[in-house]
This record gives sequence, structure tokens and C-alpha cells, in this order.
Amino acid sequence: MKIRQIRTLPWLFILLMFIPTHLLAAVKSTTGITQGQFAAMLVSTFRWEQALPDVPREADYLSILEGRRIFRMEAEEYYDKRKDNASVKEYPLYGSFTGSGWVSGVSTPTTVHFHLILPNEGDYMLIVSSKGESQQWKAGGKTFLVNAGDRLKENVAGTVHLKAGAQEISVVLPPEGAIDYLVLEAPPLAPISPLKGWKFNEPVTMGDVAEVAASLLGWEGLLPDDGNKPVDMAVAEAAKLPPAATTTDVQYLGPFHAKQWVRAGFAPVWLHVPFTVEAPAVYRIKLNALGERLAVELDGNRMVKEGKPYLDWIDLGLHRLSEGTHTIGIDLGPRGGADVVRLEKKKSSPADYLAATGLQGKPSDPVTREQADKILTSLAERFTERK
Repeated sequence: MKIRQIRTLPWLFILLMFIPTHLLAAVKSTTGITQGQFAAMLVSTFRWEQALPDVPREADYLSILEGRRIFRMEAEEYYDKRKDNASVKEYPLYGSFTGSGWVSGVSTPTTVHFHLILPNEGDYMLIVSSKGESQQWKAGGKTFLVNAGDRLKENVAGTVHLKAGAQEISVVLPPEGAIDYLVLEAPPLAPISPLKGWKFNEPVTMGDVAEVAASLLGWEGLLPDDGNKPVDMAVAEAAKLPPAATTTDVQYLGPFHAKQWVRAGFAPVWLHVPFTVEAPAVYRIKLNALGERLAVELDGNRMVKEGKPYLDWIDLGLHRLSEGTHTIGIDLGPRGGADVVRLEKKKSSPADYLAATGLQGKPSDPVTREQADKILTSLAERFTERK
């Protein structure tokens, strides 16, 4: 029996030679792709691949798509070890340091170079921890002067617009100058992803593609409200109040919704409001607060909003919230106030996303490479800028 099977194998190859190529192509075209393949196509379609290294990894694609724009560089890891006239020290000669060491200059002025690949374009604040007077930092065609004294000290060098992709930052150190770390910081961009995040090895579905499309084009406002009553969280009950904050029920400063609201004294206060989400969904978040200018953080992402000299609703925008615990931080200025944080849930099922984006198919349908290419081309035609 084994001998007969071996003899028939050549006939199988001959038969395959006579199968029309268009039928083989049809078989290939019905094969669904993975989320990782779709993510790579997305980055390529929008010409963001210049922000990728020569051999990109999953993390490189995620850095672009997640919109992260805070990058910390330990000087001893990023300086040009082959060309720079500098060395790494591992003892606290000029005070405490981070990482495994710090970069030391020499007895004469010397230039130190740092190279990195920046995933996302933006206006970045350059923050440096260094030692020495009259340091000349260069980034993005701009020069910044930093005076740090005779100890390692953090300073804001300045703000510079940087394109995505390969970047060089350099500094002319004075004699015996030193560098501990550099930070590039800009507000994060809205993440581009399926609602539950990227899972590169799993098949991509039409529901996933709709969720990506909505996040890319800023269309989540088209999702309908879920129809349930909004969830109000009383700041006076949810936050641990510092000594400089008090609770009050005075009514002449505007309407409030909790039994009492929180008011700062003559010094600013920082309040943390933790809350839990049972399932991933899109929420519009509002804050009933008093203050002409309020800084608010959602899970570490900072927003600055204009307020009023009386209690009124401040719209913090639409946000995807994952399952689990989240925190809203409220920076109240002197005599500022906060009443409640309100969560207004949107319908956020894959079917809801399909309806909002106008994409055809069932949420669980696999997506072929040809379908993905057509959809991404259509999205590129509608795309204006990333925010």
C-alpha cells in the first residue's frame, strides 16, 4: 500500500500543474490575515514606516499606533560610544543618578551625540538632567542653552518640532560636564487600535477593522448612547481629600449634584478619583467644576481645560476605557472646586462600530488582504490628521 502511494505522488504534481492560476489565486484571496499583518498594512498605507527601524518588531508598530509621545533616554545607553570623546561613570560624583551610570565629558569642551527613532511627530519638550554651565543642546534644527551648575540637575531645555523617524540630539558639554538622561515629551495622540487592543497573532475581523477605522478617523462620536443613566461619582466621597481642601454645600456658586462638593483653599490641591469599568467601552467624561483653568489627568494623560468662576460642566471628551481600574486626577487652583465626575457610556459592540463606520459585513467575518487594502485606501482618502 505504501509503495502505491509513493508511485501516485508524481501524478498529483502533474494535476496541480493543470489547475488554472486564477483558481489558485481565488483560494489565496479568501485567506484571512492577522491583526499584526493588518497593522503593518495600516502603517504602510499612511506612510508612517519611516518611524520604523530596519528590522521592525511588534513593539515598534505599537509605539506608532498607540500614539505614545514620552521617550526617556538614559545617556549611557544612547550616546555614540564609537565617536564621542566621553565615558560612562557609575559612581555619584555629582549627585544621585538614574540608570546604570552617567556620561562624563573631558577636561575640554566636547560634543556628545544621541540617536533615536521617534515613532510619532510632534512638538516635544526636551528635558535634560545634566551638569555644567553653558551647555549647547541641538535638536530639530534648534539650539538651546542650559545652565545646570556643578551638580546633576534636571532642566527644560526648550520645545522643538520633530518629525517621526531617525533623530539626532547633540550637546556641547563644557569641561567636566555630565549627562544623566534626556526626555522628549509631548501630549499623547489618540491610540489607533481595536477596542480591546492589538493582538497581533489573532485573525483580524471586520469588527476589529471597524474599531480601528473609528479610532483613526475620530468617528467614535457617531456611536449611539447606550440609553442608561450616566454614572456620577461624587468627588467629595471618592477622593481622599488633602488638608488644603474642604467640603461644602453652598449654592451661590452654581448647581451641584452630589450632597457636597470639594473646594480648595488659597493653595492649589490635587485630587485623585479612582473608578472601575466592568467591560471595555467608549465613554464621554464630564466634570462639574469651578475654576477658570483646570488640569485633568486620565490614567496619566494630561488635559488642560478652560472653566468658569462657578460650577459648570466641563467636557473632557470621548475616551476608550479598558476593563479594570482607572484614575482621574484633578488639579484645582486656589479657590477652585469639583463636584462630580460623570461617565456617559456609548454603545461599543463590534456591530455598533460597523454601523457607525458604514463598513459592510458581519463583526466576526475574517478580512482578506485584498479587502484590507481596499478599506485602508478608502480610509486614507478620508484621513486629515492625527490628533
